[in-house]
Amino acid sequence: MSNAAQVVSIALAEVGYKEKATNASLDLATANAGTGNWTKYARDLWNAGYYNGNKNGYAWCDVFVDWVFFKAFGKTEGQLTECQTGPLGAACPYSAGYYKAQGRYDKTPKVGDQVFFQQGGALVHTGIVVGVSGSTITCVEGNASNMVKKTSYSLSNSYVAGFGHPKYTEVTVTPEPAPAPAPAVTKISVLVPELRQGMKNSAAVKGLQRILYARGIRDSAGKVIAVDGSFGPSTKQAVVKLQKQLFPSDSSQWDGVVGQKTWDAMLNKLW
Repeated sequence: MSNAAQVVSIALAEVGYKEKATNASLDLATANAGTGNWTKYARDLWNAGYYNGNKNGYAWCDVFVDWVFFKAFGKTEGQLTECQTGPLGAACPYSAGYYKAQGRYDKTPKVGDQVFFQQGGALVHTGIVVGVSGSTITCVEGNASNMVKKTSYSLSNSYVAGFGHPKYTEVTVTPEPAPAPAPAVTKISVLVPELRQGMKNSAAVKGLQRILYARGIRDSAGKVIAVDGSFGPSTKQAVVKLQKQLFPSDSSQWDGVVGQKTWDAMLNKLW
């Protein structure tokens, strides 16, 4: 979810909240409804040390917008995202001025923007843009008819003054790199002497016996093959066992003779 989407989601969840007649039941959406300008939004921001004073009991449209950013990102990041740099008040001209000072205020709306409204050339109200469709914007506004309200306006409406563009850091998904191609399997093929029973004092036979030992192949009596360079009956029995593993459907290879085909299969097949 992008930062703009977080702001929109939080704002929409507050639609229907009514300002309170007194400093009571602030967390209940519709209880103690009245026109006293008491809200949980001002209370939470005051408790967080957000403003230069307690704004509860005062007009709260800008307070609502700040609270949404505060809930989305926390105090420091919320203020930075809203371009707020000075002694923080809760008035529309202050908030719009922060955007203007950083070149982030114009007439083109984007979802997640802070929208500002005007009367007689003065900025008097604000909200959050939650939808843009053609020349129509949908907003969520605090202190609209004494509640948080979802509204829609045409961009040609003179009441719409402009839009502040928060410094969102959109979440971008970097595609995972394609898996590297599997390395090509290089088959081992070497010219080796043919080994058979009766050979003695042979380095090649020792190499064969080491392979048989490493593979855990034993003679017909279950004895470990000795690495002695002599191709005796035990070594032949182990070779036949290995050939049955290497060539399970070709009994012609079960001869106990280690020729080129047996060597190639022995060196290339997984253990």
